[in-house]
Amino acid sequence: MRIACSAGGLIVKDNEVLLVRINYGANKGYWMLPGGFVEEGESFEEAAIREVKEETGIDAIPVRLVSVRTGFKQLPEEIEHGIYFIFEMESVSDTLTADGSEISEVKYTPIADALADPQVIGLTKEIIRSCQHASSTSGLTVNENEIPTNNKYLKYKVYTSHAPNASLTQL
Repeated sequence: MRIACSAGGLIVKDNEVLLVRINYGANKGYWMLPGGFVEEGESFEEAAIREVKEETGIDAIPVRLVSVRTGFKQLPEEIEHGIYFIFEMESVSDTLTADGSEISEVKYTPIADALADPQVIGLTKEIIRSCQHASSTSGLTVNENEIPTNNKYLKYKVYTSHAPNASLTQL
């Protein structure tokens, strides 16, 4: 079995969502959130930052983890277990540029239009709907507390649903 890790970003600005039109594979011609595979030595957060930049030209930073998709897909020679983390991201630049290879177009679309468009994939619509109806404090955020571990991690982050730096007595 093959394991494929990927990450993407949900960026909403002025009630519009950032979408990319895919130029290859099963989703060719469809609109979806920017994202892609995690490269060796890269964290999910770093992959989301890189993929959003490569596909849209926008510099963005993860704010919170808003969705996780897991699934198994039959490939010609094996089964692939896909794990996809979607981060709500905040853009820090505004210039939209499609990469012209994997992505044919990039644009901000009004949320209502994206949810009604049959060319927007179902997973993207579900993530938009979920975030649209969620509290701004829901989701998982990076816990900034130092967490002791007996392992020697090169990179280590823990996402939790409580406020960073809060103790159990404060909750």
